[in-house]
Parts: sequence; C-alpha cells; structure tokens
Amino acid sequence: FTLTASLAAKVPDPDPARFAKAMATFGEEDIVRKPVAHLTLFTGSSSIRMWKSLAKDFPDLNVLNRGFGGAHISDVLHHFDILIPRHKPDVIVLYCGENDLWFGKPPKQVFADFKEFVRQVHKILPKTRIHYLACKPSPKRFEKWDVYQTCNRLIANHGDKDDRLNFVDVSKVMLGKDDQPLPDIWLKDKLHMNQVGYA
Repeated sequence: FTLTASLAAKVPDPDPARFAKAMATFGEEDIVRKPVAHLTLFTGSSSIRMWKSLAKDFPDLNVLNRGFGGAHISDVLHHFDILIPRHKPDVIVLYCGENDLWFGKPPKQVFADFKEFVRQVHKILPKTRIHYLACKPSPKRFEKWDVYQTCNRLIANHGDKDDRLNFVDVSKVMLGKDDQPLPDIWLKDKLHMNQVGYA
C-alpha cells in the first residue's frame, strides 16, 4: 500500500514565476504582432522553444512558436491566458510532460494536467484541434522510458475518444530496430534534437 501510495502521490508543481521573463517577452511580441487567421500554435517545453525551423518545416501553415524551456504542463496552465486565448489558434501542437515526469510527477498527475489543458482550450475554442507530441525517448533520459510510455499511453487512449485530439507517437521514428534511441538525431546533450531529429 505504501509503495502504491507513494507512486500515486501528487508532487508539488515548481514555481511558475520562473518564466516571468519569457512571458513578458511573449507579451511584448504580441503587442506588435498582427493577428493571423488559421494559426497553428506550437507550445510546451524546450523541444518546442528550440524548433527554430518551424516556419520552413511547415511552409503551408501560419505557425507561431510559444515554447519555453523547462516547462511543465502546470506552467502552461498557469500562463494559459498569455499563451493561448489571444492567438485563437485553429490548431495547437503541445510538447510538454517530459520535464514533469523527470521531475518526479507520476503519470496520472501529468495526465490530469493534460486533460485540464484540453478542457481550458475547448472551453474558449471548442473547435481547436490539439496534437500532443509524445514524450520522446532521448538517450539522456532513457532510464525513465517506461514511465514516459505509461504517460504516453494514458494520453493516447484519451485522445481516441475525441476527434479534436491527436496523439503523435514520435518514438516510431526515434527508436531503431533494437528499440534504442537513434544515435544521430540528438545534440551533444543527448536530450534535445538536432536538425535531423526535427526533420
């Protein structure tokens, strides 16, 4: 019982105020940025923030990068009003949850935060489609791959029940035939992708 309880215990969120500077920058950019119709908004942690080739990779889409490094889904929720409503995106691409799990949050807590994010989006933008990019199998954090997969499965199964949700399993192209991370798609930190990885 004690082990089960400890695995399921809610882990306190880190302080969302650590992103005050990033949010202020987004706010400044939004003042001068003209609203764009049919926007695809990318948000989440550093794997989004570092995706510098977004516009080139998706030339047929109007894209906006609102990633901020080290983010948990709880941070996306806390700063929701800055990140989402003012842009009215048709599509949201979210990569977030990996840092949460690495921090020690149990999959069910991360899943609950994801469901709350979906609820908040669809409360104001009922038709917006959300693509969730699965937690990735990086060499640096591969010791937690089983935990990541547990969370991925929870979110994937939930997505099956709603046409507005789409789970993108990145592991299919990031793992080799030996089920180990491909060696040539990472930066030196073995955590973030290089251009080959993003491609």
